[in-house]
Amino acid sequence: MTSHDPESQQPRLVKGRTIVFSLLIFGLLMSGSLYVFQAVNSFKFAGTQKALDLKFPNSKPRVEGGRLKGKQENPATLRITIAVSFNPDQNEDRLQKMSDQILEIAAENLNLNEYELAELHFYQAIPEQKIIMREIKRDLKTWLGQQ
Repeated sequence: MTSHDPESQQPRLVKGRTIVFSLLIFGLLMSGSLYVFQAVNSFKFAGTQKALDLKFPNSKPRVEGGRLKGKQENPATLRITIAVSFNPDQNEDRLQKMSDQILEIAAENLNLNEYELAELHFYQAIPEQKIIMREIKRDLKTWLGQQ
């Protein structure tokens, strides 16, 4: 006994191979767009990141800056996140010295007059434990005046 399926004899509008190929192209296009967006937004800070990586090996520095979108009342902020090998909660003198070195490197590579505030985030990531994090905020106008 044979079954007769009327839907199987209708011509396909779009072949499965075309759909898979289209999805692959779409995925590549979106990945490329994200890469270009990230490259454009971080290009300004690439020199600072490289200089920080040379000064502090294995620190995985990340530098970004600007004002929060839609929040014009917030100060223009330079944010630097850096990994340290010590507990940032227990080494105040070492952190302050490091903060000055980081801001000096940033001043060599960026125009710090564009920013009002510096947020320096130090973290120690211990495997299988909670990340220890410490944030230091510095007023850049005051810091630049002291230099």
